[in-house]
Amino acid sequence: MVCSLFHYGESNPSRAAIRVVRQEKRGLVFALPLVCQQCEKGACLEACPTGALSRDPEEGTLTVDQVMCSGCGECCSACPAGCIFVDEERSVAVACDLCEGEPQCVTFCHAGCLALVDRDPRSKERSVQRLAEMLAALSAAPAEQRSQ
Repeated sequence: MVCSLFHYGESNPSRAAIRVVRQEKRGLVFALPLVCQQCEKGACLEACPTGALSRDPEEGTLTVDQVMCSGCGECCSACPAGCIFVDEERSVAVACDLCEGEPQCVTFCHAGCLALVDRDPRSKERSVQRLAEMLAALSAAPAEQRSQ
């Protein structure tokens, strides 16, 4: 909620750049936060037909040119971990931009389970693959066990 509040002035999880996939089994809840992993060679960048996705030259974070973005969703389909979304209200891609270097989700995570860490590119690639595998495993679960 804090992501959409910071970026759009409203507490609306469907407009956030971070989503949480939840699964409950035998009373235990597994929550998987999906947030852009800032891949060095992002598949989303290559998939964007309009060139709306780029890297900020100073920070190196993924940026979305909201004027150039057509909202086609090709970037969403290309992300192996499902960490980029289309804001259906504005029909533009939404990806984590790290809140100008101070991610609000990390600052306000009441459980303390989010952190901003600097990893080498090989470690990032493994993390993206692991996240994709976890998401695939959750997707294979019966529908009544999943929610967003």
